[in-house]
Amino acid sequence: MISRSRANRITTKSARIAAVLVAMLTLTAAKTADYKIEPASVPLLAGRTLRGEQIAVPGTVIAESPLGRPETALLVDPITLDRLGQKRTFTRETVLESARVAGIPGDPPVVFCETEQDPSLAKAMVGSMAFGLVGMLRPTRLVTRYCVYDSDNDEKLDHAILIGAKGDSGHAPFAITPARYGLISGMLLGGDSELRLRYAGTAGEKDSLSFDAELVLFGMNRPLPGARHQISIARLPAYGVIEGAVVTVLEFDPETKIARIRIDRDLAPGRLVVPERKP
Repeated sequence: MISRSRANRITTKSARIAAVLVAMLTLTAAKTADYKIEPASVPLLAGRTLRGEQIAVPGTVIAESPLGRPETALLVDPITLDRLGQKRTFTRETVLESARVAGIPGDPPVVFCETEQDPSLAKAMVGSMAFGLVGMLRPTRLVTRYCVYDSDNDEKLDHAILIGAKGDSGHAPFAITPARYGLISGMLLGGDSELRLRYAGTAGEKDSLSFDAELVLFGMNRPLPGARHQISIARLPAYGVIEGAVVTVLEFDPETKIARIRIDRDLAPGRLVVPERKP
């Protein structure tokens, strides 16, 4: 049999191990996120959706919104950044492209990032010397990029983040001297790029109507995830929210599949994340 004193020692040791594991998990959970720059979402611009009620047969496009170009920021004031030895100066009239960086506190819809830096000759030489043949074949690249954003929508860029920095202190967003900027927006993406909402009828479903979201990018269809949406018509009128648009079904004829529909809120204003083309 195990003595009481030995049992107490085992219990104490187990408790210490458990405490260490909890502490490690807490530190892991508290670790600053690894941020990643993603392509900017595009704005949905107003202009093509019919006002009032519509009589729609299956296949009818009931809402359309042209795609705008991602916004850019034109600096009115210069910005100087120095984080972990990574120094940058953005002069007045510098243009910064918009991007998405998920997970930033406050979830700003748009951030503005510097263009990706090319490796300098000196850094490539250092990489080659340090890593021999591997370094020559795969020279060192500058993998950090600064992004800035307006945290309170006062037309001043007031926070920055160094993407690609090592360590929690380098990851975290930090306050900067507020810098005024002009927002360049509202320009068409072009090439007949637009988001459409098409009425698809019952599409084999009982007591519901189907609607398809369609993305056209420079004249070519680009599949959207979860493109088909349904609105239950067990009781009319019935409504649903599709890609930000509020669609109300007023009447439906099960014989002809014709529906009387009203768009109570258009697709625009809104934003769309364009899915990457799959190989």
